Amino acid sequence: MLLALGCLTGCRDRPLLQVRIMDCYTETRLSAWQGITVRQALEEAEIKVLENDTVSPELDVPLSEDGSKISIGRSANVKVSEDGKSQSFVLTGKKVADAISAAGITLGTYDEVNHDPDAYLSDGMDIQVVHRYAVEIDVDGRKVECLTKADTIEGMLKEQGIHLDKKDQIAPPLGTKLHNGTKVEIHRVFVEQVVEREPIPYDTETEYSGRMYEGETAHRQKGEDGEKELIYEVTYVDGKEESRMLIREETIKEPVSSILVKGTKKRRRVISKEQIFDCDGSGHGYYIITWSDGVVEYQDF
Repeated sequence: MLLALGCLTGCRDRPLLQVRIMDCYTETRLSAWQGITVRQALEEAEIKVLENDTVSPELDVPLSEDGSKISIGRSANVKVSEDGKSQSFVLTGKKVADAISAAGITLGTYDEVNHDPDAYLSDGMDIQVVHRYAVEIDVDGRKVECLTKADTIEGMLKEQGIHLDKKDQIAPPLGTKLHNGTKVEIHRVFVEQVVEREPIPYDTETEYSGRMYEGETAHRQKGEDGEKELIYEVTYVDGKEESRMLIREETIKEPVSSILVKGTKKRRRVISKEQIFDCDGSGHGYYIITWSDGVVEYQDF
């Protein structure tokens, strides 16, 4: 804006100045005689200064060739909010970045602010700071990179719509605070019961019989394997079996024992064999056979 300031009484002999007034973003230029005050220049430019605003040079300072630039700092009551908490400040001639700094907030690479940090503050301005973090998630066989407004891993998963079952494994823990570059690994855990059947080997029982000679054997009963059912709790991590635990075992069929009979009877041997002829001269007679078990037998010949 370019204005020409009217001549005041007794000012015709003074040099004419080019005055620049910087009111935040607005620059106003006017021609004025040297010696007029800052206050007079602002009044001519119809620029109002409020009680808590600052003016440089001060209002009653006369303008000269060396000082024909006027700067106005506007006082603003502003609020700065971060993570649901707010702070209020009265700042003069400052920008949004100054208010954020006054609130003790450091902006990260991916943070969002609802006003340009280089913008001048205005009265009643509500500055919202939202922190965002670049996070990498390794889940379900893929790596996902995202920008999240959450401040913990748990909040980030809810924001991204990633569901966790009770048995799923996650690292770091859910309550971990996020920072740029945080890497999260999620392993899906599935548990099921698996039923398997196995044979129960039969035993072999031995019986002894005095009706059979030593060294003789016979099968009195054929053996048959039984069968049992095993119930395992199997844990899979990302689709691969990691462990199994036997939780129950049931016999479906009892085994049938094999029964082997062994003889205990001692085998006989001839101790003596005596030949006796008939006395009639016929050439016939008999044998007297004595066995090892004491039995004596007679056999004709």
